[in-house]
Amino acid sequence: MRLLLVPDPTSPNGEDAFCREIVKRAPARGHSATMQMVPVGPRSAVTDILRAQGFAADSDAVIINSLQPAALMAAKAAGKPTVLRLIESYAGASAESLAEVQRLATAASLLLLPSRHMAGLVAAWGIPEDRLRVIPYAYDQIFAQQIALVTVRSSRARGFTVVTAGVIDEASLSGFETVLSGVARLRMDVHVTVIGDGPALPALKDKAQALMLGERVTFLGELPHPKKMEYFRSAKAFVEPTGRQGFPSMALHALSEGCPVLGVRAGALPEFIRDGENGLLFAPGDAAGLAEHIITLNTTPGLSLRLIAEGVRTVERHSWDATAAAALDAVESLEVSAS
Repeated sequence: MRLLLVPDPTSPNGEDAFCREIVKRAPARGHSATMQMVPVGPRSAVTDILRAQGFAADSDAVIINSLQPAALMAAKAAGKPTVLRLIESYAGASAESLAEVQRLATAASLLLLPSRHMAGLVAAWGIPEDRLRVIPYAYDQIFAQQIALVTVRSSRARGFTVVTAGVIDEASLSGFETVLSGVARLRMDVHVTVIGDGPALPALKDKAQALMLGERVTFLGELPHPKKMEYFRSAKAFVEPTGRQGFPSMALHALSEGCPVLGVRAGALPEFIRDGENGLLFAPGDAAGLAEHIITLNTTPGLSLRLIAEGVRTVERHSWDATAAAALDAVESLEVSAS
């Protein structure tokens, strides 16, 4: 098949690794594959531009990474089967926005989803299960050679530094408040760094003030991907507060940097984090449980090293070989007209 891949314009570091790896591996499966970025702009205008350019005319199928309506509509107008990869769960989206997402997703021939949790959400939208494929989320930036250095640096650092990150909005606010409440319960020297921005950030800052956290909390706002990784690398734990994602990518990134994960037992996290093996889980809203995990991680000899080692093995299992093979298997299931 002749495959056209549309990269996600919001990919970390400006490179869409998913499309890159499919293009790299497609020839070994007997396919040709190219990438084409879609211009940013109003949907109708961009769709008209793509149609005028003959978008996908020389392709048998179009693979679109992330919800890009103009590319999806242009591919459908060209009569090409479409494969849409969705990572975002759209938790917290307005009813109107979610309805539009569902309408667009329904237009795709196949949907590639990163977890069983995400597949369940999409199935609830009314999309037949035979059009859904769970494709592993991959990440290949494993800094295993730095793990020993990280451990030494962390052991010498004063206090216990926790990092949490994400979009701070009405839907996620309670999760971030749980993190602050967990830290506030502790009498040990612990500091929490919050990475992220959103409409509920002022309310979260008010919560920190009410808890009298003072210098024990730092709000950094949104940061570029490499800078987030620096904070993960130097922290003693990453807290995933919401479980709202289709796949907990930040938890995977934290593991790759040798940073143990403390995650809420919700969404796709329990599929990825095995409590006591490659991380520690706590119930949604359970600030006491999170505080207990921080104490346990700080006082149990060897626990951090064990979680780091298993975390690296976890990331190694999320390989591009497995992800690309599963994605191409899905594409090959399409009925493609000869042209």
